[in-house]
Amino acid sequence: MKSKTLLVAALALALAGVVQANEAKGPARDLWLHVNVHGADGGRVNVNLPMSVVAKAAAFLPDDAQHTGRVRLGDRDMSAADLREIWRAVKNGPDATYVTVDEKDGRVRVAKSGSYMLIRSDGTASRHSARGDKASQVDVRIPVAVVEALLSAGGDQLDVGAAIQALARQGNGELVTVNGDDDTVRIWIDAAAESR
Repeated sequence: MKSKTLLVAALALALAGVVQANEAKGPARDLWLHVNVHGADGGRVNVNLPMSVVAKAAAFLPDDAQHTGRVRLGDRDMSAADLREIWRAVKNGPDATYVTVDEKDGRVRVAKSGSYMLIRSDGTASRHSARGDKASQVDVRIPVAVVEALLSAGGDQLDVGAAIQALARQGNGELVTVNGDDDTVRIWIDAAAESR
């Protein structure tokens, strides 16, 4: 569970990187970022942070994590300009499944539905499936407005500050759920100070 806990902490910090600017505006001040990890061994991690605290934590991210305009997809680097070009086609296109990858150990699907980009990864049960392990499943919901804001910077930059402002304006919602054969992870934003 230790490696998955570190992964969740990294995800929370990545979201923190998006929370850099404008913490004084209304919606961000009232919202909380929640991260819950439940391990198969009974261990639990619950993180409940007001967005203003997450914004302060963003200052501790390395500069290259905050300002890089490149994303690695598989074995290829894509620039922010490449991402903007792809995004324009998807944003102006219909709701649809845009990418499906089927492999022997799982399936990944990327779709646009309404005001969300949806990423779903379904893995096959582990090689120990005789024990009754279940297949892993990851669901990610990214509001279209957040993607638009992230790609709004010029040149080869990504605007993570604008993305978090868009996320705050979006309000309550699920961001990530992971149901694996070992752990479950849930990341969401709402107005409650405590996890529900």
